Amino acid sequence: EELRKILLRLPTIISCNFDDNIKPTLDSVRNYLDLTDDELRKIVLRLPAIISLNFDNNIKPTLDAVHEYLNLSDDELRKIFLRLPSIVGRNFDDNIKPTLDAVRDYLMLSDEELRKIL
Repeated sequence: EELRKILLRLPTIISCNFDDNIKPTLDSVRNYLDLTDDELRKIVLRLPAIISLNFDNNIKPTLDAVHEYLNLSDDELRKIFLRLPSIVGRNFDDNIKPTLDAVRDYLMLSDEELRKIL
């Protein structure tokens, strides 16, 4: 049933090679964020497109940029990713940073307050 849901949301996954594309990406995400198998499964169900992303070219640069920009601990980054996995499908400079800056400015938040609301 879970595979059916993934295929319905991301039919192009059929063209991905498991050993060359899917497994390396999922293993890298799991290891980088210290996720359990269950957490990773939930992420894939919520965001099947993560399977089609390249860890080194797409996912890691975005996570690293968010990590650095917000001065997050590894655990804080992990928690944000678990709540907002779609963050890895966004470009940091074009989407994430301007959004964070706008929220911070509009609500007059400190860096610490911004980290807390994420």
